[in-house]
Amino acid sequence: MQKEAIQAAEAEAMRFLNRIIALREAIAKYPKDSQEAHWSFLPVVEAGALRRASMDLTRALARMRRP
Repeated sequence: MQKEAIQAAEAEAMRFLNRIIALREAIAKYPKDSQEAHWSFLPVVEAGALRRASMDLTRALARMRRP
């Protein structure tokens, strides 16, 4: 493993965690009963950003594992 690849994976992991926090904060703005009943209302911007961060993290982890 190369140091740069590990650092890139760490940065992507932090970005992913920050996106989770942003999504939780966006969900918290909705009434509590609607949160428990249905998750399809997820805020589009935050959910999309989380998906993108997840893909980027996956790629960074794959690069880190390369010999």
